[in-house]
This record gives sequence, structure tokens and C-alpha cells, in this order.
Amino acid sequence: MAAPPEHTQFAYRALKEMGVWDAPPASAARTLAAPAQAAKALKYSANGRFLAWAAGDEVRVADAQTLAPVATIARAGVVDVRFSPKGTYVVTWERFSKPADGSAGHNLLVWDAASGAARGGFVHRTFSEDALQWTDDERHCAKLFPGEVRFYAPGALDAAALTLRVDGAASFSVSPGRAPSVAVFV
Repeated sequence: MAAPPEHTQFAYRALKEMGVWDAPPASAARTLAAPAQAAKALKYSANGRFLAWAAGDEVRVADAQTLAPVATIARAGVVDVRFSPKGTYVVTWERFSKPADGSAGHNLLVWDAASGAARGGFVHRTFSEDALQWTDDERHCAKLFPGEVRFYAPGALDAAALTLRVDGAASFSVSPGRAPSVAVFV
């Protein structure tokens, strides 16, 4: 069976509903399930395969063309949702809060987009769109820490595969392409 033809699609998030509008020639509006609470984030994957949104106590990932459910992640307080470049992983961010016991829980979390399975996480105190950066092939992701950039394999987020130490590192950027470079700004 041939894949359906690609078409232009716009997702919208309003106070009491979310939906998708298919541009001409289809010109149809489809409403996503109305969340019990206002949606905090609504994002497409870069390849257009998935659409994800965070509302209430869960994050939902759906097929962008059919809106069929793909995965549900039970996680309250998610404020932002991002995808890895190929859409293999969903990254969620929650406001940082320190539990009464003094431990620091992970609030920047990585999930498998197709299954919703947790892959790992980090503590990230303030929101930034580039908190976790990926190589285009998704073989590595990177995160800035005081004085260093740490690189991880997505399947092993509990330990850095490589650490680039740069005193005074304030930000960094992973270049696109098949042979990525890293720029560190001091």
C-alpha cells in the first residue's frame, strides 16, 4: 500500500482545545482530545512524523498524519516538549524544584517517542531551547555543565561517553551534518 501523500498541516493550541488544520486541498480541521488542563506545549518532530503535546499529567505522542496515538508518557508538570532530529526521542522539561529531602530530581527527561519508555534524564534548572543538543544522526546528544560539555549515547544517558573541558564555558553549539563539529563559547 502506498504512503499517503504529504500535505501542509498546522497545529494550534487554544485555551480550551487543540487541533490540526489540514491546508488545501484537504481544508479540514480535526480537534485533538480536549485536555482536562490547558496544554503547555504542542510540537512537531522535525521530520513531520510525530506531533506531541503536554497537558495536565501526561505527554501524548501521535502520528502527525492520522493523529493516531503512538505513546503516552505519564508525567505531571511538563512545560516543554522537544524531539531529537529524527524524531526517535522526545525530550521533556519541567520546572526545577528541590524535594524536601534535598535531593535533586531529574527535570530534563529523554523518552523513546515510539513507546514512551524512559531513556534517562538530567537536572536542568532553567529552561533553554538548546538544553540538550543532538547530532543529526542521533548517535550523540550533548549538554552543558559548569566548565564542560558532556556527550552521551542516547541509550546510555547515565554516563558521559566523552567530556570536553573548557574553563568558563557559557554555551555551545553542535553543527549540523554528517561530521558534526562543536563550538564552545566562553
